Amino acid sequence: MKKLILTMFLVFGVLGFSRFVEECRITSKGRGYLNCVSLQSGRNFNFTRGSIGGPSYGSVYRIYFQGNGYRRLYLEGYEYLYN
Repeated sequence: MKKLILTMFLVFGVLGFSRFVEECRITSKGRGYLNCVSLQSGRNFNFTRGSIGGPSYGSVYRIYFQGNGYRRLYLEGYEYLYN
């Protein structure tokens, strides 16, 4: 029973550290950077990455990233939601 409870805490703890912005509209994009504004909080986020090719200006994405704060975050992935 102790192992089950410990395993549950570890699994939920790992899931709690994943960082993402639920709905983020792309406001600007360039070589190696991407800026977006959260539709939920209204905050601006600044992401960096070696090459950003997919997200298009004005579209809304779910953004997965690493880092702290709102600037110089490392973009790990994105998922298209709507236009």
